[in-house]
Amino acid sequence: MVSVRAPGAGGCSLAVLIVILTVLRTHLTHCGNPPAVFLIQRKSECHFGAGGQGMRYLDRQFINREEYAYFDSDIGRFVGRTERGVWQAENWNNDTAFIEGEKADVDRFCRHNYGVDKPFTEQRRVPPKVKITPTRSPSLEHQNLLICIVSGFFPSEIQVKWLRNGVEESRVVYAQLLQNGDWTYRVDAILETVPEHGDTYTCEVKHSSLQQPLRVNWEPETSESARSKLLTGIVGFVLGVVFFIVGLIIYLKNKKGTTQLRIPPNEDTTQLRIPPNEGLLS
Repeated sequence: MVSVRAPGAGGCSLAVLIVILTVLRTHLTHCGNPPAVFLIQRKSECHFGAGGQGMRYLDRQFINREEYAYFDSDIGRFVGRTERGVWQAENWNNDTAFIEGEKADVDRFCRHNYGVDKPFTEQRRVPPKVKITPTRSPSLEHQNLLICIVSGFFPSEIQVKWLRNGVEESRVVYAQLLQNGDWTYRVDAILETVPEHGDTYTCEVKHSSLQQPLRVNWEPETSESARSKLLTGIVGFVLGVVFFIVGLIIYLKNKKGTTQLRIPPNEDTTQLRIPPNEGLLS
């Protein structure tokens, strides 16, 4: 064990020693080369159309996020993208066994995984949820914006249209198709109209997950203000009936509890009956 003792002059010499060691350590750190880090990546991709048609396999090679060569099953060989990649692609293309293995990956890797994942990808069906939200148009006082919100569906292909009394409306604005975080989609269909009494608006949705079109109706009477007025009327009517019944019960109880005064007949009172003609003096 080696111990360093500072001179008795104080902490000045010790401070100088610490500074010297710190400078030497910093100098040694800057003189050394940092460790080299290289990133090599390989990405295997499968491209195909509906029903797995046109299956294409890509084997892409990267160094430090730069693609330098790739194998394309459509041409059956490697293609270099950089100077090093051209040299590497030529070496791989001259290896017959390696190239045959890459070609076989079209069936071994792509078609196999396509069949395994098909029920969860191409055959996946999630029916849409439809909700109609009316709102007042900011441009006109009597104009309404009817928004048909269609959400939670998969795949993304969908048909949404507005009907007014069974007739398709052409003044419909469609919002951009949005992708949700749960691998489903959403789209809004906006109709600007002036609702009239008796009209029926229908948002009709056709999707591959539905056996028949999904229709949701909206009528002006069923709007939020109309429902509030209807609810207020119902509550007033119920309260009126309750007050009437309570008042009737109180009235009947009061009437039944009223005492009636009756004068009992006098039992000692004798009634004098005079026979006819006997009380008359002849």
